[in-house]
Amino acid sequence: MIHINLLPARAERRKELIRKQLSVAALTIIFTVIALGLLFYRAQTRLKKTQNNLQRTEQKIKQLEPVIEKIELYKQQKEEISKKIAVIIDLDRYRLAPVVILSDLNRLRPEKLWFTTLKESNQTLTISGVAIDNETIVSFLNNLKLSTALKKADLTLLRSQKIQDLKLKEFTISCPLDLTSLPELLQKAAEAPETVQPKKVDPAAVNQKTTNRAEQDG
Repeated sequence: MIHINLLPARAERRKELIRKQLSVAALTIIFTVIALGLLFYRAQTRLKKTQNNLQRTEQKIKQLEPVIEKIELYKQQKEEISKKIAVIIDLDRYRLAPVVILSDLNRLRPEKLWFTTLKESNQTLTISGVAIDNETIVSFLNNLKLSTALKKADLTLLRSQKIQDLKLKEFTISCPLDLTSLPELLQKAAEAPETVQPKKVDPAAVNQKTTNRAEQDG
């Protein structure tokens, strides 16, 4: 009977298998190192590129700093000029306000009502005067509500007064002025047929009219 020893062949196959496994492992390690090297290279390249961009941006900012300072200076100057223009506009508005408001008052004044004094303080107009009766004063107050600048009129005084045997109603009206509506008032003043100065009461004339009316009734 013949006996064959298979141990050397098996050992050889095991060695061959181990060599293949080591080769695969080595190749895997090599490819992994190469891949990591490529990733590291790309990361370094991007980092360097980002650093270069950052440096260029900082250089541009430094170059633009004088321009930015000039822009800020121009902004400050613009704000100062805007404030001065606003002051000039307000001054011009207040300069025209008395003329326009007087025109508006005459336009709204009933026939049997007369102004005695007109005073302005802290953008509030105080109107004092006399009227033939209470109804005329109420009519004047209603007319003032039609004016944008004088619509907040408020009656602060109402009492009877006798002038040369003529019974009249003395009144005082307070009007907070709304000058933001000045362009509208200017337009109305321009469209009005004429501008008349406020009429003050003439007791003699009123007395004469009343006497004539009484004679006609008699």
